[in-house]
Amino acid sequence: MRCPACDTLLRAGAKYCDQCGARLAAASVGASPGKEAAAASVFGGDRRVVTALFADLVDYVRMLGEHDAEDVKQRVDAALATLDAAVGRFGGRREKFIGDAVFAVFGYPNVHDDDALRAGLCALAMRTALAELEAEGQQPLKVRIGLATGEVVAAARNGDEPSDGAVSGPAVAIAARIQGLAAPGEILADRATVDATRGRLVAEDRGATRLRGHPVPVQLLALTGERVVRQPASRGTRLVGRTDERQRLAAMLESCAATGVGRVALVVGEAGIGKSRLIADLEREARAARVHWTWTDNVSYGTGEPYRFLRAFAQAVADEERTDSGSLARQLLFSADLDPAAARRIAGAIAAMAREASFSGWEAEAVLAPTDPADVAAAILEAVRRYMFRLGQVLGPRVIVIDDVHWADPSSKPALGDLVRAVSGLPFMLIFGTRPGRLPAWLETPAVERIELGGLSADETRDLARQVAGSELAVPDANTLHERTRGNPLFVAETVRALLDDGSLAIRGGRLVLVGDPSTATLPLTLPLTLRALLGARLDALSQPAREVLDVAAVIGMTFRVDTLAQLIGHPPQPGVLDGLAEAALVVSHDDGPTWRFAHPLIRETAYAGLLTARRRALHGELADRLAVEPRVAIARIARHRAAAGDAVRAVPLLERAAREALAIGATAEAAEFWRAAARLAGDADPRAADFLRAADVSEATLPADASDRQALAAADTADDADDAESSSSAPIMSAGGSSGAS
Repeated sequence: MRCPACDTLLRAGAKYCDQCGARLAAASVGASPGKEAAAASVFGGDRRVVTALFADLVDYVRMLGEHDAEDVKQRVDAALATLDAAVGRFGGRREKFIGDAVFAVFGYPNVHDDDALRAGLCALAMRTALAELEAEGQQPLKVRIGLATGEVVAAARNGDEPSDGAVSGPAVAIAARIQGLAAPGEILADRATVDATRGRLVAEDRGATRLRGHPVPVQLLALTGERVVRQPASRGTRLVGRTDERQRLAAMLESCAATGVGRVALVVGEAGIGKSRLIADLEREARAARVHWTWTDNVSYGTGEPYRFLRAFAQAVADEERTDSGSLARQLLFSADLDPAAARRIAGAIAAMAREASFSGWEAEAVLAPTDPADVAAAILEAVRRYMFRLGQVLGPRVIVIDDVHWADPSSKPALGDLVRAVSGLPFMLIFGTRPGRLPAWLETPAVERIELGGLSADETRDLARQVAGSELAVPDANTLHERTRGNPLFVAETVRALLDDGSLAIRGGRLVLVGDPSTATLPLTLPLTLRALLGARLDALSQPAREVLDVAAVIGMTFRVDTLAQLIGHPPQPGVLDGLAEAALVVSHDDGPTWRFAHPLIRETAYAGLLTARRRALHGELADRLAVEPRVAIARIARHRAAAGDAVRAVPLLERAAREALAIGATAEAAEFWRAAARLAGDADPRAADFLRAADVSEATLPADASDRQALAAADTADDADDAESSSSAPIMSAGGSSGAS
């Protein structure tokens, strides 16, 4: 019997899986294969990418020996409460206290597309907070922290209270092991965690270490701080494509610099599409025109900090002027022409802001702040208006970038709206970056020029891949990459890096080509963790009925029919669910008919990867049963679903038949794929496996040396999708154990 969560072979009578630690339902152990779906429904949950954090207080035993136990308990309790508060501040979930340690998870039950960064910032905040939590006559407490990012099995949600076994998987065990290796006061993280923060944390390489119970060495890095990022780094690549959009922004900049009349641009696009990269490319031009450049990010974990954007903007301007934000504010605000009453209102407003959070150079100001909240808000808005007016008057033209405005804190939004309305009288070019969705009214006016970003073309995708890989990518493989990523620059770059890391890209004849098992359709089934986290956050925000539709559709294929969906779910989709998924840019309707298609292959792969193995197998089996009784269904399609269901008894004969049918029409690449899949399902103990592998070798021997056959295969798959109005299974031919990815 296998674990319904991770598919590992179970020991007889086991209550927990030895690999992922999942709690096993009693019905699952010793059950027949036909009962796996029932066992999975008892277990519940899904697969997801999380960052696990273990924080352990140092010298707890020594303190017990040197101090009164009651005093130690009070001090440790205060420290643990401080650590727990940091977890909550950055949107994580404390799973449990383990003696004098804290185990927390970022990415469960709520997913954010920056959970690894949140976990790293939480660890840094923990260390700082403990250093400030001093006890009289005693040294500050220190903590050892370990972080690891990876796929886990997450149990079904039962309320908001943490529970044992809610998440289980290698990432949890690795984080615990890493924490044990950290020195007092040190934060150690694995490479996956640091990579997922995309350059936002400063880390020092500590080398590779073999951890107990882990099969391969783990690269460790010590986190030392947060990197202040005023705008995105290009990572050594030039801007690819975006010629028209770039020219529109440049023309607005030229107009603003020449006339002193402000302009507003709004750059809209999905995550990873290159909004920030496009905007950043304008800086050199602005500097050359003697226009100041100020970039301010908004972050998802900062939406609860009052006036975060305004403080960050003031600090960014002060950094450019090599002063502190408080001193620059005094210089700009309190000029000789300011009315004394207005001066008192403005001083009180800034004092109120400084009371809530740091505002350098102003903390000790002995000014009475207004007590009425409405008066405070009005005075702050008055201060912002004067600050911006004087900024333009004293320092001149400026490009002001407000990136990720969808995450701007509510307190700052009235000031942003006021700035947009008043910008025509200021020498500023405002550039907002945002994701698709509902916009504030002040960004939906004729004065705001909207620039929509879509995916790169196939040629542009190839150009970007060449920059990332450092070598030319073979045209067929570049086309496959474009189809897989839909030209999203982040998806392209992360996929290429993943291919380089796992050795799937190799130099052949002076060009990079994709190599490996042909059953993977030239691309690895493993979706990069960075993309799993990014897309997983979008899927996690869906309602339960919408997520169920998306999960089942992912098993059907890139294209799916509503009637097939209804049969697998057990009932028609709820009214409006598919339309809601379309509004969220996750699926698209095909000619307004009963057929729908995923908006992006990686969205489908993310949904598929989130399914537990048992549920995925059951759905593939049900779909194969349905296809088997339909007329004119290709044997290859049924075989793929039988194989993905792990049904070796019925899948192997179908795969043999599919291979022979493919050979009969000269489709040698497909035949080799079917033979190898049959060998995997049959297993080494089956004497037929060797025959299947020999047949695959014979088939492959007839393949052309050029890689163009992959392009023909991709074209054939596309045509097959169009003919059937439903694509084949999520994995071309899955192994008996299943896979967490999709092709």
